Amino acid sequence: MRCRLRLGVIVFGIVALGVLAVTFLLSACEYGTDTGSGSPAWSPDGTKIAFASDRDGHWRVYAMNADGSDTKSLALGSEPAWSPDGTKIAFYSYRDGTEEICVMDADGSHQMNLTNNAAYDSEPAWSPDGKRIAFTSARSGTLGIWVMDSDGSNLTNLTSSSAEDRQSAWSPDGSRIAFSSMRSDSQDIWVMNADGSNETNLTNGVGGRNPAWSPDGSKIAFASIQVNYPGYSHIWVMNADGSNRINLTSKVRASSEDPAWSPDGKRIAFTRRHGAYDLDIWVMNADGSNQIGLTFRK
Repeated sequence: MRCRLRLGVIVFGIVALGVLAVTFLLSACEYGTDTGSGSPAWSPDGTKIAFASDRDGHWRVYAMNADGSDTKSLALGSEPAWSPDGTKIAFYSYRDGTEEICVMDADGSHQMNLTNNAAYDSEPAWSPDGKRIAFTSARSGTLGIWVMDSDGSNLTNLTSSSAEDRQSAWSPDGSRIAFSSMRSDSQDIWVMNADGSNETNLTNGVGGRNPAWSPDGSKIAFASIQVNYPGYSHIWVMNADGSNRINLTSKVRASSEDPAWSPDGKRIAFTRRHGAYDLDIWVMNADGSNQIGLTFRK
């Protein structure tokens, strides 16, 4: 089954001392028979969560109340991102043989393409002022971070690494963009100025992906597999300079991905993999307590 959710295939490897390490290649790609829900995104007022699910056999963007009730289908696609004013949702969609960034009204109406290119485009992220959208694109020959105006015009390539750069996230003041990159020996969290300058590795070989800034800009949540927690990807949080990393999901023997802060900074929504294939949307307090499944199927 073709699907474009940021939860990717699992690559198994045996590391020193016989420890089993699992590296998730988080990409919008084919990943077999995985089913469920992922890629949560809070509405700016904190009352709703958009997400992607294949519950009807096709990946669609849905929206539900923040308590998991009143789920509605909005569009074919995945990787939803709310505009800062809450009126629109950008998303990834595979349409007419190409992989594009699209936008729609928050109720699913008035869907239109923002990109029209034979290359792969995915993972949209709105700037805090709503004027620009950062996204991942392969149009330069390798995956990199691009930015465009919110109407799809004025495209600019921000990263020129030969390694894969993806999963961009704007700082709340719009001055910086965090992203994940394979340019070091592991997939790490990097940060750069919004114009692409001053690229800095924050996790330095520890590993990380799916960066998400806290609303006050002081912290970055991310997903990572580390040696002390073999076999599972966990949600971590660190200071915005990369210091003081804390594992929020260490007590759970299941992989967690896609952290997304609530607008008030008190909660984090995320995707959890339970069982062999199933994916669901969960939410927890910002300190990792009170983890609750919102779309969990009994």
